[in-house]
Amino acid sequence: MPKFKKQKLLRLFFWWVVVIPGIPFVLTSLGLSIYVYWPRDFSPVSQFTIAQDIEYITLSAHGVKDTAASWSDELQQLMTTSPYPQLDNVIQQNHSINWQDYSRSVFICSVAGKKIGIEIGKRLAGVSSLKAIHAIGHSCGAFVVLGICEGAKSVNPRLIVQTTYLDPVAVYSGIFWSYGIEHFGTCGDFSDNYIDTRDTVPGSNQALPHVYTFDVTSLQKVKDAQYPPHAWPTRFYLNAYKSHSLPVLYKSDLAFIEQFKKGGAVLLK
Repeated sequence: MPKFKKQKLLRLFFWWVVVIPGIPFVLTSLGLSIYVYWPRDFSPVSQFTIAQDIEYITLSAHGVKDTAASWSDELQQLMTTSPYPQLDNVIQQNHSINWQDYSRSVFICSVAGKKIGIEIGKRLAGVSSLKAIHAIGHSCGAFVVLGICEGAKSVNPRLIVQTTYLDPVAVYSGIFWSYGIEHFGTCGDFSDNYIDTRDTVPGSNQALPHVYTFDVTSLQKVKDAQYPPHAWPTRFYLNAYKSHSLPVLYKSDLAFIEQFKKGGAVLLK
């Protein structure tokens, strides 16, 4: 067979076997990227009223396909009515972040969540009276927490920021599977993480290298059997906050905070 015919056949083979079958994948990937990173107006979530003269603010963000009513509203109400003793005389605000309109899709919740967090963090950093932030996030809400910290610290590095992760999802933008594992805890003066090892969501069942991780799997009792593994850490956190047995950084006894070690999981019993 002449050489030019062999080359022509090879080119045809390449087009039919490699190029043409790959076109739908490329177009789908491109379309998904545009959808994920398309500019959105997050002001309905980020532009909440900030109280005057606040020194300390707590914020919590629910996860993917969830609502603030499932645990976040309850937590913030609890923080309002039963603050830790060291916070008794502190002017504080407690805010439950309802970002349901942007957390319905597993494809955009991480990117949208982080952008929402950055907007919130930058706004808070502009409040002259504010001294400390405590942000708590479950599942994909972990990216809201990360964004709050990064946004706040980019404007005012002196702000004290505690980031708390409850069974956090690690996948960012649908393709970066270890993003959360690598980034959670890198921003913040203290970061704690509560996991259920029975969970199968990436990042939600393991110790994180930059965070103080607490394994709460064995603490689930019969009375809490209705909570699946991915939801149990939120209920544990609520129960533990009621007894003031969780690490809260602002105005705390640093000896209590410094007893923990990053990277490993403390098995709570």
